[in-house]
Amino acid sequence: MTDLPPPPPSFGGPVFDSPQPTYHLSGWWRRVGAWFLDYLIVSVPLWVAAVAFQSNSSAIAGLYLIWILGVVAYHVLMIGSTGQTVGKMAAGVKVVRDASPAPVGYGLATGRFFATFLSSLPCYLGYLWPLWDDKNQTFHDKICSTLVVRA
Repeated sequence: MTDLPPPPPSFGGPVFDSPQPTYHLSGWWRRVGAWFLDYLIVSVPLWVAAVAFQSNSSAIAGLYLIWILGVVAYHVLMIGSTGQTVGKMAAGVKVVRDASPAPVGYGLATGRFFATFLSSLPCYLGYLWPLWDDKNQTFHDKICSTLVVRA
């Protein structure tokens, strides 16, 4: 029986596994608290303006359009740049990519925002999913490979 020669060295040097970041996942109640604060932040100005313009129905329609665009911009810009909205900052949580602590970026933040509608389709089951999921992920977190972690 002959001994086989060792395998040839690989090009580029040795390959090391990159360390996986350690996260402290956010609990469901923290996420609910952050959502509630964000809801108040984006909705209270609409309520005030709607009361002020209640006699003008075309102004109300314009206010709702501005509100919808404002909600999208608020979430996409803040989550995309820092991973936190004001509500998430107050609750001490942030959104990160599943594989790294890097901010999610504007493209993924946009996709995640619109994927939230999928979490609400089956009787809001997607929002309750973190209660029994091992990574505390909602449907939109799973779709976009994001985590909500303690900041």
